[in-house]
Amino acid sequence: MLGRHSSVRAWSLVLIVLTMNLAMLPVTAESEGGEHATETLRDGRVIGVLTSPDQTYERTWFIEQDEWMSLSVDCDQCTVLLEVDGMTTEITNQVTYQAIQNGTASMRISSPVAEFVSYSLIERIDETNPTVRPSPGQAIDSQDAWLCAEDNGCADLQSGLEAVPSTEFIDGEFVLGVVENNQAEYVAVPANAGQTLELQLLHATQDLSVHVYFQTETEVQLNGSLSQPTALETNLRPDAEFWHAEVEGRFILKIESESPQTAYALKRVLHAPAPSSQMVNISQQPVIDGHHQAVVIVETTDTESFSILALHRNVSANVEQLVDGTWLSAKGFEFTVGTMERLYPYPNASAFRFSFQGDRFAVEVSTSQFDDLGSHLEAPSQRPSTPFMNNESWPTLLRDTEPIQGELTLAIHDTADVYKLEITGYEDSIHLVQVSLVGANLEVLQIDMWELDQTTWETIDTRNALRVNGKVQTALELPPGTHFVRVSHNDVSNVTNHSWGFQVDSIPYMITTASQVIDEGYEPYFPPDESTVKWGEVARWFMGLLFLAPCIYFAVNFSSQRKRALEMSTKTEQLAWFKQQMDTGEIEPNTLRKTLDKSLQAIAQLDWATACTTWGPTDGEHRTDGIAMAAWILDQRLAKSENSLPVMVGIHVVEGQWELAALRFDAPEGEAYTIKRVEPRFLHRGEEIFLDTMSEGNITFLTVELSGTATSVDIEMNGRCDGVPSAARMPQSLVMNAHEEE
Repeated sequence: MLGRHSSVRAWSLVLIVLTMNLAMLPVTAESEGGEHATETLRDGRVIGVLTSPDQTYERTWFIEQDEWMSLSVDCDQCTVLLEVDGMTTEITNQVTYQAIQNGTASMRISSPVAEFVSYSLIERIDETNPTVRPSPGQAIDSQDAWLCAEDNGCADLQSGLEAVPSTEFIDGEFVLGVVENNQAEYVAVPANAGQTLELQLLHATQDLSVHVYFQTETEVQLNGSLSQPTALETNLRPDAEFWHAEVEGRFILKIESESPQTAYALKRVLHAPAPSSQMVNISQQPVIDGHHQAVVIVETTDTESFSILALHRNVSANVEQLVDGTWLSAKGFEFTVGTMERLYPYPNASAFRFSFQGDRFAVEVSTSQFDDLGSHLEAPSQRPSTPFMNNESWPTLLRDTEPIQGELTLAIHDTADVYKLEITGYEDSIHLVQVSLVGANLEVLQIDMWELDQTTWETIDTRNALRVNGKVQTALELPPGTHFVRVSHNDVSNVTNHSWGFQVDSIPYMITTASQVIDEGYEPYFPPDESTVKWGEVARWFMGLLFLAPCIYFAVNFSSQRKRALEMSTKTEQLAWFKQQMDTGEIEPNTLRKTLDKSLQAIAQLDWATACTTWGPTDGEHRTDGIAMAAWILDQRLAKSENSLPVMVGIHVVEGQWELAALRFDAPEGEAYTIKRVEPRFLHRGEEIFLDTMSEGNITFLTVELSGTATSVDIEMNGRCDGVPSAARMPQSLVMNAHEEE
């Protein structure tokens, strides 16, 4: 170990300014060739490096005159060189050194083999701690301690209860110092009432002990201390210790060593006081932790148990339960690391209150249900004695169910579960109901079933069953009403010889039912009252009128169309009349188009010859023994679609039944026509209109608007007539530009 240098050299003002700038340089950690070595970090601090034979790991930092540095190294074959004040020293274990001038210090690590080199480095220690313990009220310089104010914000409770630092060994989160010549040093840590001080030794080059005093107007030495009899193994983390401040004051740390020189790094944390009591939602906060003491209230139900596991440290607690608005007397518990403790609520309990005591504690809490049939109810052990009792607290066992879980919770002396069976049906009906149990402990279970008189609730019939041939099941014929089933333990005296809430394994089981109607009974008749008869008659008349409304509409519509058809039968050449009206301009084309659309259905009620005469001379027609067709080219002004040519076609089925009928407009030359609009509306696509079924005697007129450039069009009808594929085609083509030329 290098000794302390007593001489202090004077530096010029320029050199002082230079050193202040150099102090801002970052620490480097590189290997030869400029490549970064693989460092290992823990809690914000580099604790080692993985070396390889072709690399040298180097770390440099700035150190001022009279400042200390301390290094501890642990490896197998590595070589560690420390350069300070222009001197290079090989380090085999540890070193503490005080700089004699401002400058750069460096550490280089190499190894002939690939190995992990663990090291603990305090780059700069600059302290002038007093060596005489101050009296209460005496002023002493102190630095603000690291304050942990957030819940779980400073600790990783899964790995430990200690606060986790986030930096290298620097002032703030750590107390850094060097104890010299067996002379103790003192560090003050001011604290408010309710705060807890945490200390943990993370670096010590020789033996070290820390005792804690608390000063207000008086002084008292607190129990507990940190004691390290030898040098601390590199990067070893001993357990932290905790001290609580009941009132405002200051902690005085007495740091001493029996060795001539000991460098140390002491983690120092102040934890904020916990609230006097708090409500905790276990589903959102499954871990409860604190310092000194904490009162936590957790809501519960009387079918929800708590499983509590202490993390890392044992903790004691007083547990109370809120039953019907009153906190029952507390019961003491000792929660031990590695041992799960299960707590059961009293009947009608609504909350637990935990009062934890300990320097530092954390418990993991989980809940589990022990209700029956998923009903959030603990089935009673006895059935109700009279029909006047409210039986809502008895879970209902439904008929014809898949297996549903129940449980005999022996810890709370639950040795029987009674369920109600609600049988519904006609009067005097009989239902055979079978109840079966499935589970791993059938040898200790039995079933009882009761048929009850629905007026007096006296037992009419009963059944019970134990395990036979590996099954526990029974059946009973039941009338409509409320009856009961009980699942119970067949050796009650031997499974209840323990105190209430003692840790005893429960007996789960699955229960299932099946039923069959043996006698359906008689459907009851209930005569309607006067109000029902009155309003029923009104409803019948109202519904009857609603059903007649469509008939009335069609009758009026048919009469109107028939009248219109008779009027048109006295006229001829209706199409010429439409053209004349448009030429004179007396009636708008839109109005004439609507009139033509209405006339199509009306004129279809006339005979074929009269209807064709009414429209005027045809531009094409076709007649066979089975079908007649006629076509008229309309004035283009009657078209609704732009740049389309309107055509009217009439079809008369003389004989036979046409199915899957389709009307096709074929352009013999040029581009095919496309149908834009059909009235009345039929399904159409491309150049075809789908008429579907046409019966014998059917007369249909429709207007078609065609889009295309061909000069003529052929009209044909295809389909099946009396089940035979058939077709009809007009022999002459319609010349589509003839009327335009006129």
